[in-house]
Amino acid sequence: MFESIYRLINKYNQKSRVAKHYGTEDLLYSAEVHMIEIIGSEERITTTKLAEILGITKGAVSQITRKLLMKDMILKEASKEKNNEVLISLTEKGRTVFLYHRNMHNEMFNKLNMILDELPEESKKAMKRMIRVIEESFDEM
Repeated sequence: MFESIYRLINKYNQKSRVAKHYGTEDLLYSAEVHMIEIIGSEERITTTKLAEILGITKGAVSQITRKLLMKDMILKEASKEKNNEVLISLTEKGRTVFLYHRNMHNEMFNKLNMILDELPEESKKAMKRMIRVIEESFDEM
């Protein structure tokens, strides 16, 4: 089982280093697509909130949003409610990527949910505990 977890982590690490197309002509890296996913889910979001949700620094958010601005995936505009706040939203192109990526995830989640539905509640709880331990271990690294 642990070998499977390591293999999964390694595959994710390899895939996240390779840019690919998500419904547009632009090549996007995993970090860019996942940021688009959060922005699309929230409609309009601040850098601070993005950093919090993704578990990365505001500096990392700024670097990725700069790339997404250059690719015409997002818009940045000053908040009308708060002076020093900038709100980030998706362009039409960004929305295309968001929907493409959302569909990919939905297909995977549907397959996983079919399996999870067959498991007894105790097995689901044990899986959640295992995932929590792995996440905490990453936090300690």
